[in-house]
Order: sequence, then C-alpha cells, then structure tokens
Amino acid sequence: MATATLTYDLADPDDEREHRYALGGKDAIIALERIDMWAREHVRYGEISDETRGLLEHLRQHLIPHDLTELLV
Repeated sequence: MATATLTYDLADPDDEREHRYALGGKDAIIALERIDMWAREHVRYGEISDETRGLLEHLRQHLIPHDLTELLV
C-alpha cells in the first residue's frame, strides 16, 4: 500500500498557512464544483440574457480549473 506524509513546521507562519491550505483543499474543490454546476444549470435551463450566458460560459471554461474538480470523481 502506497502512503504519503506531509510535514509542516507549525511554528513557521508560512508552513502554518500552507497547512491550513492543505486542510481546506477538499472543501475548496467541492465549492468550485458547486459553482460550476450552478453556472451550468443557468446556461442550459435558465432564462438569462446572452451577456449573462457568455459570462457564465467564460466562468466555466476559463476560471474554474476542471483538472481540480475532476479529482472528485
């Protein structure tokens, strides 16, 4: 069985911050996926303007890193 261990020096402010980032990573990815699904629903089924549709499509295609949300699969 493969294992990985991450080590942080919590006395070091930079390492402590990196530790908090690592702990929040899964929640952040889930939030991005929820934003993506919300935007997708509005693009596909919402009664929205062409401008809004374009903005939501831009959000989905260029601002949400899909390589991260694919980690949830």
